[in-house]
Amino acid sequence: IPCANSSSRTVPLKASPPSTSTDQKTPVTSPPPPAPDKIEVFVDGKSVMCDPGMTVLQACALGGVQIPRFCYHDRLSIAGNCRMCLVEIEKSLKPVASCAMPVMRGMSIKTDSPSTKKAREGVMEFLLVNHPLDCPICDQGGECDLQMVPLYVISTGLFPMYFKGTTFELQDQSMNFGSDKSRFVDNLFSGKRFANEVAGNPDLGTTGRGNNMQIGTYIDKPLFSELSGNVIDLCPVGALTSKPYAFTARPWETRRIESIDVMDAIGTNIVISMRTNEVLRIIPRLN
Repeated sequence: IPCANSSSRTVPLKASPPSTSTDQKTPVTSPPPPAPDKIEVFVDGKSVMCDPGMTVLQACALGGVQIPRFCYHDRLSIAGNCRMCLVEIEKSLKPVASCAMPVMRGMSIKTDSPSTKKAREGVMEFLLVNHPLDCPICDQGGECDLQMVPLYVISTGLFPMYFKGTTFELQDQSMNFGSDKSRFVDNLFSGKRFANEVAGNPDLGTTGRGNNMQIGTYIDKPLFSELSGNVIDLCPVGALTSKPYAFTARPWETRRIESIDVMDAIGTNIVISMRTNEVLRIIPRLN
């Protein structure tokens, strides 16, 4: 600060202009690290972050890859019976069932490799050996999983030999549904797990082995359960069909309306199938 008797004048400081030197570089911000509780896996070369404990099938679904399956259901225990969800995992000796295999850090999953396709075609061949060609008259036609999966599983013609299928008589398993055991695909029985784990009624099960395996109840007694109608929705084929809806309409003839069930206290998600302003059936909807 200058003295009062000083004749010198204070020169204000000028702000220096911003430097335009090319030596200064914009700092590069690295992406945030993944959450410590996430596991990184690679589905067909694509990085997918999933939670620990998830299965390979669920990780593939997060990566946008749909894995064909028959016996898997989110709310039921893992069965791993159908073997249709086989995928190839790097450093694995053979394809594994994706519904029962938990993910591991750095796992490389191949869902469209030649080994995976060959394994799925072999499984599909065994499933179709004893299955009748009743699609035109089957009540499940148009919404049958066994009808849809071969469209993107089988690439070449199969069955150089013809097999004589095993036929069974039609039976009434309950007041809600009937069973056609000739259409039963062995081991693909989610209804059995539903009856045991959810409904608490273990009367429904399987008897026999191989081509002689059948679904039914002990000594063919009727299935008395308030939740018996749910096994119809869990059956992937036309082995279990609804009695009130049998031979009423095809899926492409109906109009699907998403709604809420107002008859219960939890507001169950449902789908109403209508044709010409007439309600034909009500089926569950994934919430």
